[in-house]
Amino acid sequence: MLHTRISEPLAEDIRRMAEDLRVPVSNLVRNVLEEAFAVVETVSENVGDLIEDVVDEAERTRERIRRYSARGRHQSGRADDRRPEPAESRVSREEHPEVLGWQPLIFNRPQVCSDCEEPIERGERGYVGATTNGLSNIHLCRDCVDARH
Repeated sequence: MLHTRISEPLAEDIRRMAEDLRVPVSNLVRNVLEEAFAVVETVSENVGDLIEDVVDEAERTRERIRRYSARGRHQSGRADDRRPEPAESRVSREEHPEVLGWQPLIFNRPQVCSDCEEPIERGERGYVGATTNGLSNIHLCRDCVDARH
């Protein structure tokens, strides 16, 4: 049993609602309190999940920015300090003729981009080549797929 003091207008509202619903006041108050606690619990769980998702996405974004920055520093070296890349190791955007299209996905395991050879971490978005026989073992990062368009 629980006793509490409430204002007279609130007491009148509760009595009127209980009468309209044809339930005892105590049942109405109990049901309202149970529902309120259930809603608060559900919202609390959802907010926790949302915060975890936001933190995970922020970490993935930070990692992509770090890799992008490192790639930019690597590519921004002086021209005379860089050795030319051997022709056979250059990635051609025309490669992978067996691929009909690129299926977007979120990687569950770390992969290496088939074009730029940069790592694609677990949880990152990327692409897998789709062929007439199904999915291939060709994986691309978002930058390399974007460069194809």
